[in-house]
Parts: sequence; structure tokens; C-alpha cells
Amino acid sequence: MLEGFHILRAHKDALRGIISVGIQRGGITALTLMALLLERNLFNSSDDPDAGLAGFGVALAIAGIGIGIGAIISPYGVIKFGRHKWMRILMFSCLPWLIIFSIYTNEVMMIICAFFVGLCGQGIKVTNDALVQSKIKDEYRGRVFAFYDVAVNAGIVSSAIIAAFVLPKNGDSFLLPLLIAFAYLIAATFVMKKSTFSHATN
Repeated sequence: MLEGFHILRAHKDALRGIISVGIQRGGITALTLMALLLERNLFNSSDDPDAGLAGFGVALAIAGIGIGIGAIISPYGVIKFGRHKWMRILMFSCLPWLIIFSIYTNEVMMIICAFFVGLCGQGIKVTNDALVQSKIKDEYRGRVFAFYDVAVNAGIVSSAIIAAFVLPKNGDSFLLPLLIAFAYLIAATFVMKKSTFSHATN
């Protein structure tokens, strides 16, 4: 894993992309936990867990559709904008849905937010996977992707811990979607900053 990190130091755009994927995946994890609590304790009666799980299943299904669409459209986005710009566009595109969801915390808005954040997240992931593969020689890819997995898992675990502290029992939090939006803004503005991301090849 450490060898993978040292290899990526020579390909800083791939490293920055991996960090951005970790941030994006972490946000999705926090949103998933929030959605589960909302469906279980706010949108449905806490005495009817089956209804809560059914609602959560619908949200996951809609998010899954978004994920599929994100994977399908990303090759075309890359052709039009290039990998680096496409990833920035997708990260910025998550922001309005998260902000709206923080203000209007209802089931419909949650599902809409899940769809678009899932779509953008998968687009970022598949685009960065291709970016990493294009920069790293075959004999080093195993070590690089081992670091990739650890970095993304660190983002997931960290966000889950933060969500556990921020979320109330019923999941109704104005703050959590804004924290996720802020993290995505940092990723899009600084981690994937044009001057350091698009040209950070050595």
C-alpha cells in the first residue's frame, strides 16, 4: 500500500482523484445512514420497521438508477470536457441537491438527492479509475489500487463516524447535508483545482 502511495506521488492528478473519490464516497455513506434513520424513524412510524425498510429500499433503488446512468454518460462527458474537468463538473453538481435537501428534509427530496449524488459519484469513480489506469504501468497497478481501496475505505469510515455524532435518532439533520456539501466543495475547489489537478502529472 505504501509503495502504491509512493508511485502516485509521481502522478499527482491520479492521487488527487483518489482523494476526491474518497471524499465523495464518504459523503454517500453519511447520506445513506441519514436516509436509513429518516425512513425508520421520521418518514414512517418507528413501530412499523417494515415500512421504513421498504422506503429505504426505494431510495436505494433510485440511487442505483442514478449510479447506472452516471457510469453510462461519463465516457461522453470525458470526450466533451476531458477527465479532469468532467470530474470537477460532477463534484460541483452534487452541491445544489445537498443544499436543497438540508432545507427541505422530506422523502421526495431525499430520493432526488440520492439519485443525483449517486449519478455524480459513480461518474467521478469510473472516470478516476480510467485516469489511474492510464497513468500507472501494469506492473504497479496492483499496489496503486490497494492504496486506492484503503483511501476510499478511510473516507467511508470517517464519514460514518462523523454522521454518528451529527445525526439525531430520527435522522432529521439540517447540518449533515451541509457538511457533505462543504466537503464536496473543498474537493472540487482545492483538491481538483484546475491549476494543480489537470496539470499535476509529475
